[in-house]
Amino acid sequence: EAFQVGAEFMPSSAQRVDPYLNSIQWSRRFMGLRLFLSLAAAGWDGYAQHIERAVALIDHAKTLLTARGWSTLNASRLAVLCVVPPPGAPPIREIVRTVLASGRAWVAVAMFERREVIRICATHGETSFADVEELVRILDVARIT
Repeated sequence: EAFQVGAEFMPSSAQRVDPYLNSIQWSRRFMGLRLFLSLAAAGWDGYAQHIERAVALIDHAKTLLTARGWSTLNASRLAVLCVVPPPGAPPIREIVRTVLASGRAWVAVAMFERREVIRICATHGETSFADVEELVRILDVARIT
């Protein structure tokens, strides 16, 4: 019982500890752990290559979607793309539901400048250009159904 500690900021009735929310010291999350482990595994060059590849994947998605009449709303150079379909398409949430129901890709509804958009993120290390092309195909089908 010497190590039992009670304080107002600690959840006294917690059934389990959520390591995403609390560190061992019940303090701030160790957000740097993900970066530290990535750098330890891949090194600076490997980490840079991963980021550059993710940006190239998003650029590919942007090029393909723009050619099909979709609009890109963000100008970020990161691996996140906010898009809206051409006029006359179903609502954003309906398109996202269709994509998720396909089981072939994942996108999300997000708010960008007080407007609903489809958020595409390509940061997973195993995402391929073929995966991006499949996502674009599914998005295009979803916008006309």
